Amino acid sequence: MNGPTNELKPALELKDGADDRMEQIRELLVGEHLRVQEARLAAVESRLRDLEGLVFRRVDALTARIETLASETGTDRRAAFDELSHMVLDLSENIRRLSRG
Repeated sequence: MNGPTNELKPALELKDGADDRMEQIRELLVGEHLRVQEARLAAVESRLRDLEGLVFRRVDALTARIETLASETGTDRRAAFDELSHMVLDLSENIRRLSRG
């Protein structure tokens, strides 16, 4: 029974050796190109993360500014309404005085 198994062993060793040689050839042909592309991809991904952070910070700042402006506008509107109310009351008083007089 050792006969057929022993015959397969050299064939497997040849296959492993051929695989190693193919890997070496593949590394020589495209290895550097793959490393350059991976480095470029990593740089693009890093830049994308930086840009995302910048966009999020700017959106947060813009949101805060909009909320501030909305608050200021509400305050201005209330002040204008109060002033208008006082003016209407004054006008009403003036009309009453004029109608009595």
